[in-house]
Amino acid sequence: MTAFAACWDARNMTSIREIDCPECGEKDGIEVFERDGLTVGESRCRKCGYEIPEEVHLEEYVKEK
Repeated sequence: MTAFAACWDARNMTSIREIDCPECGEKDGIEVFERDGLTVGESRCRKCGYEIPEEVHLEEYVKEK
């Protein structure tokens, strides 16, 4: 049972990522909180105010480098 508890804890862990703004291109302009593959809360660009909504897959907004 302990192994399953550890898996559940890892799944529910929130991670923080800084991404380039898809609107203005500001390098690491948006700080995004992500849990279980979805964004947590709304995130806004520091430069232009572009907003990434809550509960979306971040891959839609991140450009491949």
